[in-house]
Amino acid sequence: MVFNPEAKLNDIPIVVIDTETTGLHPGLGDRVVEVGAVRFEGWRQVGEFNQMVNPNRPMGEQAAAVVGIYDEDLVDKPPFIDIADDLLTFMEGALLVAHNAPFDANFLSLEFILCDLNQRLPLKEPVLPNPWLCTLQLARRHFHFGRNHLGNVAYKLGAAVGRAHRALNDVYTTAEVLKRMARQLERSHRFYTVADLLHAQGGPIYGPPPPEIELLEPMATAVTDKRLLSILYMGENGETQRIITPRYVTEHRGEIYIIAYCHLRQAQRTFRLDRIFSATWSD
Repeated sequence: MVFNPEAKLNDIPIVVIDTETTGLHPGLGDRVVEVGAVRFEGWRQVGEFNQMVNPNRPMGEQAAAVVGIYDEDLVDKPPFIDIADDLLTFMEGALLVAHNAPFDANFLSLEFILCDLNQRLPLKEPVLPNPWLCTLQLARRHFHFGRNHLGNVAYKLGAAVGRAHRALNDVYTTAEVLKRMARQLERSHRFYTVADLLHAQGGPIYGPPPPEIELLEPMATAVTDKRLLSILYMGENGETQRIITPRYVTEHRGEIYIIAYCHLRQAQRTFRLDRIFSATWSD
């Protein structure tokens, strides 16, 4: 752990963080489009991080409608790899806090895995050593708000609410929610330390480690070198021949997926590995 878990919240660095994304599933090719974070030390704000990023794929229609971020807003933004080092430095040594922390932890872990071009990240270990504290889990387990989305939780606790579904606004709302939750839980449950709060949510939350996936040739080389492949794929409408440029490999609910640029559809597509019947070089 990157800090003393027996300390109180106001004695450790805290980074409250929120991400906006192209959709809901990093394992199916969704990516981060905005990161907002605020760092507190002694509950005094000491830094702010806010950056939109180009996800190298289109926004999902539903996600764009919810967060108000569209493809044209992202064209000139840097890729995540260009902000990764600054974000890691910003989070260093801190407890990470989010409302629905597994969502943000999973997306950020994927982004950092994709930045690890030389595969230096240790397998079987979380990408980020920082544990996450989840205000959504605390709300579900120890409060009775009825609905536990951030806006309602903030309203019930008397916390200020900014514009919903933009990263930095949600960060400030989450920070106020955590302050009020911590005070109430200290009085009602005698949860005094960070360890108490992590236990109260069901244990510390970490992002997943890099997936251990072994691909056969030529897929393995195609993913590494971003080379063209011709594949025979069994989709919803039957077998189709596709020319793809693999981008990366993910795992989602026990299945392996190839995230690739499909030259037939001229867009990023997700291909389930066990439905690729053949793969040969196309270049």
